[in-house]
Amino acid sequence: MPTPAFPSYVAPVHTRHGSYSPRYGWLLKTHVAVLDNPHVFATARAIVELGAGKSAVASMRFWSSAFKVTHEVRHGPGTASDVTPTARGRWLLDEDGADPYLEQKGSLFLLHWWLLSPPCLVPVWFYTFCLSPWARLEPGPLRQGTLRAAVAAHWRRLPTAATTHRDIRCMIRMYTAGSVHEQPRTTLEDLVDRPFSALGMMDVALDGVVRLSPSAGARAPAAVVAYACLEYASRTTPGPGSISLGRLLHDDAGPGRVLRLQPYSLRRALQAAATRHPQLGMAGADEGTEVLTFSSLHWRWPGMSSTRATGAFGRALVSTPSKTFAKPGQETPVPSKSWHSGKPTAEDGR
Repeated sequence: MPTPAFPSYVAPVHTRHGSYSPRYGWLLKTHVAVLDNPHVFATARAIVELGAGKSAVASMRFWSSAFKVTHEVRHGPGTASDVTPTARGRWLLDEDGADPYLEQKGSLFLLHWWLLSPPCLVPVWFYTFCLSPWARLEPGPLRQGTLRAAVAAHWRRLPTAATTHRDIRCMIRMYTAGSVHEQPRTTLEDLVDRPFSALGMMDVALDGVVRLSPSAGARAPAAVVAYACLEYASRTTPGPGSISLGRLLHDDAGPGRVLRLQPYSLRRALQAAATRHPQLGMAGADEGTEVLTFSSLHWRWPGMSSTRATGAFGRALVSTPSKTFAKPGQETPVPSKSWHSGKPTAEDGR
């Protein structure tokens, strides 16, 4: 079996999170701060404006960029970068945005997809979800696999064992709730400190072994799954066309691996989305292969054309029938009418 390599859009950066996993409220605080002042991170008032210590402020800046809700532009050597919201950041986090307080689980699934989409600033995360053959997450094999993928990608600067270990610890903390002695109970403190633990991407056994869930994506809203499929298809298909469910499930960086989808979950989500959006369809191909067909990709991102384009797809991306978080292994109920009501959408491709 050939050694998997990081694709060119995975950046060779490590530990810029400062060992902090993203906390509840960080993305919104950063969004509000940079809306008011694009140079806020270059000022001494950043810790006051963001209400966090110096190292936490640096982590907030990193995570906002990694999730692609902010964009940094340096105007010249020695000048401070302008940090501004992306269109998707405004669509999600503006005061009248889709879900500024990230109350809906769909928002977390969407952010998780964005985190591993191009450009990706978290190589260990990408290796774990997209390239690793292991469901059991042990530091040694993950470190070795990350290094081999970096070597295969011909990175000039290879990650050290120490930096990779810190990335692994941060990633596991991000997706797991509390200590092993508290499993499977999830507390309010866990949801504040580790909001992405609500996705059930990783499970901690009583013996402390962490495993990657094979089916966490069963609880993702159908529109998030459809969005991820269309965004992934757009990387190789610029216009109308089709993509097989096999590719969506098994490609290294496809929705199946990133969102942890089983065949029945992917099929169910796409069938549900197709009933609400005429641009989508499900069809059979030769040898019984199922394919997702799409007549247009212009709607694949929430409101690509403007920051306040309208459409049902936008709210469906993040909405679920209940604002409560389901426990690991618990299926999301069948969407209600409120699930697909209209909501402003926006995106510029970042």
